[in-house]
Amino acid sequence: MRKIFLGILVLVTIFALCGITVAQKESFEKEKPKDSDIQKIEFIHWKKDFAKSDKAREPKPPSCYQFLTPTGVRWGILPVSYVINPTNPQNLPQGFITTAVFNAAETWDNSTTKELMKNTYAIDNTATYGVYDHKNAIAFGNYRATGVIAVTSIWYSKASGRILEFDMMFDTDFAWGDASGGNSEVMDLQNIATHELGHGVGLGDIYNTSCSEVTMYGYSTEGETTKRTLEAADITGLQKLYGI
Repeated sequence: MRKIFLGILVLVTIFALCGITVAQKESFEKEKPKDSDIQKIEFIHWKKDFAKSDKAREPKPPSCYQFLTPTGVRWGILPVSYVINPTNPQNLPQGFITTAVFNAAETWDNSTTKELMKNTYAIDNTATYGVYDHKNAIAFGNYRATGVIAVTSIWYSKASGRILEFDMMFDTDFAWGDASGGNSEVMDLQNIATHELGHGVGLGDIYNTSCSEVTMYGYSTEGETTKRTLEAADITGLQKLYGI
């Protein structure tokens, strides 16, 4: 009788374990975003004084930061990889482009204990902006509207609150380069890349004029380099997403 009882107990345990395994599998499947769950948002970086600010999206001072969405979507698995397509009509050297982007990524990494971006990147001359293809693509291109310096698109799962992909494009209507030496004729690549990568990690644009010194301020102009470094508000927003 005792053997029968033990046998039944073993069978019950096995079925219970199998049930857990099935439940876990179903949970994993639910976490995989469906097409209907994937949301896209595009952030446009305007040239200063070119477009009117979006009053509806302005946070109340003195916060001077806000998230991509009210729920604060962010990356779930870190660090994030990215690919760079250095093709550009100015024939800017590949090394210059990759260094500017890498330094911009590290600026965010250095402000939290989390490793947000991988320390390596890939060169992909086929990488394209605006295509949801599981590549975090950084490229040059011609945006359809005038006065747009750069754009970043974010895809995220509404159900899980996780970012799935970002794409970034620097508009070729502008002359790009290094403005750190006082060159006011070019749009500083590292300056703009730092701002755009802020979107890539989960922060939105700021349009309050009282917050015009923060990296996530939504306007820029030629010769500007102040966005290469983060202000206290940028760091606060970042650390609320990923921790100190």
